[in-house]
Amino acid sequence: MPDHRSYQDPFYGWTTPKAISLCVHALKDCSSLPFDSIKKLISLSETQILHEETTPSSLEILTKMSKKYSVSIEQLILIFNGFVHVIRLALKPPAAFLKSDTFKDDLRDLKFSDQIIEEFHNILFGAKRDQLYNVIQERDRPRLPLLQTFDWNLDVTLTTASLSRCIEPLLLFQFRTTDNRNLSFEVPIKKFNELRYNTALLLKEMEEVDGKQALKLLET
Repeated sequence: MPDHRSYQDPFYGWTTPKAISLCVHALKDCSSLPFDSIKKLISLSETQILHEETTPSSLEILTKMSKKYSVSIEQLILIFNGFVHVIRLALKPPAAFLKSDTFKDDLRDLKFSDQIIEEFHNILFGAKRDQLYNVIQERDRPRLPLLQTFDWNLDVTLTTASLSRCIEPLLLFQFRTTDNRNLSFEVPIKKFNELRYNTALLLKEMEEVDGKQALKLLET
């Protein structure tokens, strides 16, 4: 694990994301837009992160700004989208990996004004930092289909005089997942017992690892 004190990469990566690049250019083209309106767009960006989707009220505000300051709605959307990208990317690494001064330097490299940088800084290093970070991590984590139904049957074939050997019983498992897939497989009793044993062994080893003092120190 890298020491966070040696973390020097820009929070947005080595290539400027297109959404941020377009945002910076749109800000230059919208010189008639006062800073109070830009500040409002940054606040709306934070709201979108928390609620995932642009609300109708946000679109209303963008429309009113467009009419009031004679700025095209397309330009405002580019600015708004770029602000959302800045916040999302800055929330990717844990707080310990993103230093205040480094964050400001990265934004200066992107050609944002000092006023805008300060507004972003207040959001990313303010009281809602943990809440925003948790929302992003929960939303962006990989998601696998969940188990919807589970059935099993024991398939036993009785021996007869015509059979020269005993046929081993089979366990038939049938699953239905939340992505509407039906899965089924057969397992001999012997193999199923091996699975039970290895699962129990794995759980025991996980408990032992969880109790290691070194891992507890890392968590703190």
